[in-house]
Amino acid sequence: MASATCIPTLVGIPSVQVLKELGEQMGLKGIELRDFIKEQQEMEREEKMNQREYEKEQREYETKQREYETKQREYKKEQREYEKENAKLAAEEQVKQRVFEREKLEFEQENQKIEAEKNKS
Repeated sequence: MASATCIPTLVGIPSVQVLKELGEQMGLKGIELRDFIKEQQEMEREEKMNQREYEKEQREYETKQREYETKQREYKKEQREYEKENAKLAAEEQVKQRVFEREKLEFEQENQKIEAEKNKS
């Protein structure tokens, strides 16, 4: 039985003929050569399967990353809108406060005029 030595491939899965030639160069014959070819093919299939699984996980990670970034942008947009609304409400409150203060001052001045009129009489 041949050892599970992995022979690097140039591009993709090597053909049976290439594996046969490599095995023969290593001095393998008969059942050992057949087992060598099967082992190499199985290792190549596992490597391809692992690569596909890795790529699938990578795509899922990238999708989740994009979803996270989208949610972050939405959150920041909502935060800006919230802050803008709060600023608007604060500005409106300041205007109301100034109007109140002005009306209060006018009322006090009017009261002073009335008091002054009363004191003259």
